[in-house]
Amino acid sequence: MAKKRILKKNISYVAGELFTDALLCNLFIKGIDKERTEVVMSRILRLEESFINRANHPDAKDNKKLVKKYYKDLLVDLQAEADAIGKEIEELTKDVK
Repeated sequence: MAKKRILKKNISYVAGELFTDALLCNLFIKGIDKERTEVVMSRILRLEESFINRANHPDAKDNKKLVKKYYKDLLVDLQAEADAIGKEIEELTKDVK
């Protein structure tokens, strides 16, 4: 990752998009489980906070190879977590009758 600032903006963007999806489901889909939706929204907020904290504090700042690997792993973890939350939002909408 070239700049931490860009990485943090990307993390906020992903979290914002997921939060918007969950919020729209909560507001406009009748019969959706409001409590589960709020749990998902709070999970998204925790995701954003934890990943930004991780971006700010890389391991082994002196070793460039380890720092590069750290940020690659961070991006992989972010993608996996975003996919999991996306599937959870999808499951919320499937349960609606």
